Amino acid sequence: MIFDLRYALRTLARSPGFAVIAILTLALGIGANTAIFTVFNGVLLKPLSYPEPGRLAAIEEVVPKFARFGPALPVTAWHFREWRKGNHSFDQLALVGNLSFTLTSAGDPVRVFGQRVSASIFPLLGVQATVGRTFLEEEDQPGRDRVVILSDRLWSQRFHRDPSVVGSKIVLDGVPYQVVGVLPADARIPSTGRLWSMAGGDVPGDIWKPFGISDNDLAIMAEFNYGCLGRLKRGVSIAQATADLNAIQNGIVATMSEKTELRTAISGLQEQMTGSSRTSLTLLLAAAAAVLLIVVVNLANLLLARGAGRRRELAIRAAIGAGTARLLRQMLAESLVLATAGGLAGALAAKWALTAITLKAPLDIPGIRDLHMDAAGFWFAALVSIASGVLFGALPAWRMARTDPQGALKAAGAATTESRGGGRARGLLITAEVALTVLCLVAGGLLLNSFVRLIHVDKGFQPERAMAINLGLPGGRYRDSAAHVRFVRSLLDQVRAIPGVAAAGISNRGPLSGEGSNLSIEVEGVNMRSVDRPTVDYRCVTPDFLRAMGIPLIDGRMIAESDGDRPVAMVSASAAHSLWPNQNPIGRRFHLGTDQWIEVVGIAGDVRHTISKPPNPTVYIPYWQRDRSDFTLVVRSAMDPLSIASPLRAAIHGLDPQLYVPQARTLEEVVDASVRQRRFQLSLVLGFAMAALLLAAIGVYGVVSQSVTQRTREIGIRLALGASRRHLWMVVAHRGMTPVAAGLALGIAAALAASHFLASLLFGVPQTDPATYVGVTAVLLAAASLACYLPARRATRVDPLVALRHD
Repeated sequence: MIFDLRYALRTLARSPGFAVIAILTLALGIGANTAIFTVFNGVLLKPLSYPEPGRLAAIEEVVPKFARFGPALPVTAWHFREWRKGNHSFDQLALVGNLSFTLTSAGDPVRVFGQRVSASIFPLLGVQATVGRTFLEEEDQPGRDRVVILSDRLWSQRFHRDPSVVGSKIVLDGVPYQVVGVLPADARIPSTGRLWSMAGGDVPGDIWKPFGISDNDLAIMAEFNYGCLGRLKRGVSIAQATADLNAIQNGIVATMSEKTELRTAISGLQEQMTGSSRTSLTLLLAAAAAVLLIVVVNLANLLLARGAGRRRELAIRAAIGAGTARLLRQMLAESLVLATAGGLAGALAAKWALTAITLKAPLDIPGIRDLHMDAAGFWFAALVSIASGVLFGALPAWRMARTDPQGALKAAGAATTESRGGGRARGLLITAEVALTVLCLVAGGLLLNSFVRLIHVDKGFQPERAMAINLGLPGGRYRDSAAHVRFVRSLLDQVRAIPGVAAAGISNRGPLSGEGSNLSIEVEGVNMRSVDRPTVDYRCVTPDFLRAMGIPLIDGRMIAESDGDRPVAMVSASAAHSLWPNQNPIGRRFHLGTDQWIEVVGIAGDVRHTISKPPNPTVYIPYWQRDRSDFTLVVRSAMDPLSIASPLRAAIHGLDPQLYVPQARTLEEVVDASVRQRRFQLSLVLGFAMAALLLAAIGVYGVVSQSVTQRTREIGIRLALGASRRHLWMVVAHRGMTPVAAGLALGIAAALAASHFLASLLFGVPQTDPATYVGVTAVLLAAASLACYLPARRATRVDPLVALRHD
């Protein structure tokens, strides 16, 4: 074996160009696959870092009435309380709610994100404090919950890892809380995937406080706001636990005056956390694998071409006693040397690629920031390298090892030609790589078409020359609604006085922030059971908010300052159509969770709250009539909105120097952030598709060019006998385009068969979009034609006299 490796090294050293090209293309394919596999493994396959993670479950509620919001919803505090008292399937259950505070201790005010959690969450997950302790059960009660736990990151950055912080008090939203512990640096307290995150995506929490279910949490029985985690008892399956909680749900329904349907949906915690990323990561892994297979096919073609030129050498070695097995082993040794070098370079490339991916990837992918090349990644690179070497080396080695010594030596005086079987093998390889390229191009084309439609979809508002800033008023300093309203009114007055401001308004929810609070609506004069009433998304807005957002007024009037406490509202066009079909809703009235009738005074245009989802029926009510501590200020400017960012911050700090003011964002930046995950996914898939197209074109060029070289004598004879150069061009092009056409047909058929896999990733584009398939066909044929044109042009310029002396 050592002799075979030395022989392989000497042989490759005589063809350094071939060796470098082979190693670099292998490094590209293996590096891309290893990087994507590391992400795939770290996010989807690697078990969660908790004790016995297979027993951890995420619990959601299924309410057919709210099916338009998704197949399952977060849970209500009321239902959670009943599950905890009556279940027989879980060792622990815990409730999780997202929150944020303004921290004013030990430095400038800063907004910190965290969670409101049941005390049971820590033993449930097996998480212990590194300093201090976790919550006691008695602290998980209203009025006794003024304690918090810090993350290691917040403890380090804000308190410089001072252990005396544990036991002391810090000020959050103007209220003192006692710090009782610090969690480890790698601790993560998960939310469920459909629980709205104030921090956004996978931003880790920095602070935790006891949940302390209050009477207010229980008062709104249909407030589906919280994540629920559970640790199954040993031996209890998810199906058994689901049946157990559904029995409790039936008991809850029995206590209702108006019956409805309530069920639970339980899934493994890891499956629930990663479900939204599974399809896109699988697509990326498939695209990377396709590129690697194309690299393998190209290398197999290169080795077949080299083999045709080495027939005489192999024939001599066979004639002096080298057996087929020995020749086969030596040829495979060359492939494994190339694969090993390519694998080492690929592992290094994977580390660089993984760093770039983790920095550029959106936070929607859970755990993406914590990924690094680990042992699994290096083992994967090694296995892929070996498999690639065997794949691209097996067929050429087998064909070369079976060289007929007598035939090859008799042909020594003739030009080197390729056998019919060799030409057929190379054609089949081209067909395979073209089919793989078509699959990549179709996926990239569909995603590109989808992305273009998404970013140009009518969002319902005008993002140009407008900016938004999210603010939260600390409850300690703004204890009542009067103080809150005074601040908001003063803020709007200050902002409107800034030169260049055209409009300014406030809402309890910012643009493209997802669905807000949804309440059942009772329309006056329509008799309907409460459980059957439609739901609307309601927004609390100041009079100028819709103008600041650029939301059009369709009919009626805007909410006005003069409305005062008068119960009025605006409704969106879709709400008007669904609640008052074929009627003018202006002047109509409805209930919205209170006993007070609210009069419709205007109709606003529909607005998307999630860019990829249709607009929800929405009700806009005066901001002053609802108490909200967190709000979004939207400012429309007559100039570049960034030019008013500094005056805007100064105005806010002038009203409250201790208030944390985050970075303002233009609405165009808000829109851009809403498509960040799709853009990231698109950029990788398109990158793989372009790499596949380039490699396929190189492969076609190599096959046709090699064919022209090996058939130079034949071309000369044809020209000497009177064949036209046009005819020769057609013969050469036909040889190259025939396997391309077969691969194109095969690839399109495979893409159509697999198109349903992409359905969940597309927006406004069918999986069988004709324009995409036509575009892919045109791009591929153009690339293949160019790859064939250059060798065909060379063939038509052959001098017959030179060709006939080619020997």
